[in-house]
Amino acid sequence: MYRKIRFEYYQVVYRTKDDTKHDRDRLFDLVQWMDKANKKSLEGRTYNYRQEQARLDSSYWDSELNYYFLHLVRLRDTNIPSKAKVDAIVEPMELEDDEFIGEEVSALYDEDSHVLMLQRNKFSLGPEGIEEYMNLLWDSDDEKIYLRPICPPDAFALARKATEYRKINIRFADIKSVDSNRLGRFQSPLKKIISSFNEYEGINAQVIITVGNVKGSSLDDDTISDTLNDLQENPQFFSKAEITKRDCDDSRVEILDLFEHKAHDFGTFRMEKRESLGHYAIAEEMWRIYSGNEGCANRQKDINSFLR
Repeated sequence: MYRKIRFEYYQVVYRTKDDTKHDRDRLFDLVQWMDKANKKSLEGRTYNYRQEQARLDSSYWDSELNYYFLHLVRLRDTNIPSKAKVDAIVEPMELEDDEFIGEEVSALYDEDSHVLMLQRNKFSLGPEGIEEYMNLLWDSDDEKIYLRPICPPDAFALARKATEYRKINIRFADIKSVDSNRLGRFQSPLKKIISSFNEYEGINAQVIITVGNVKGSSLDDDTISDTLNDLQENPQFFSKAEITKRDCDDSRVEILDLFEHKAHDFGTFRMEKRESLGHYAIAEEMWRIYSGNEGCANRQKDINSFLR
């Protein structure tokens, strides 16, 4: 079995209590925060988080990979799974008073650009939860830490630079709200798709078009170009639009969110039976994606260009 994990990119910044809304964010030195955290015991850096608990399990400098890494965990003691045997009925898993289900998340930190590459795990801490945890540990009345999403400057421009389109995924917001006169100006097949969906008298719909697993194949360039124009000019009619693309032969296939174009990547991991996916395996994959080693595209360069 294989598991796909999403990684998102944030810049770690802070604001002081005297800053106005017109003042720019200041870059936060997360290494200082890690130093403060590492001086505390595991129990000392465990904080209440939404009726549960959260903590930083470890943070360290990896001298081989040349980046900082963080390993955080949400400590869950509700909705506990059961366990079963082939020859016995299922029974609840009982936890001791000081035991929890650990929902983990890993992060890579680039000290030079203050970039945090963050694993997403829907069962663990999200960016808002990690931001809240960082402030609890930092415990400052004068400063507040923020994780600012890093976004490409123009997702549609990036999409048009691609040489290969593998898939397009579109979700409509409210089909019945599409004005017929406006629909008549659509240049792509979306016009016919919306018209045919209206015959069902439904409100929402989603369409996914893909080339399948045929290597080197691509959706039609002209049709994709017309579709991108329709999406960009009529965003109110769509709640989601993602395109899976490749920029050149030696680049990786990338999923680009055209409306919420938060910079992100995916890693694929082989899952062994009776084993959990460990932090160090995730950390190594993050390094491989971000650093541009082993023939991968240099994601660090891309992210820094988005910041500029």
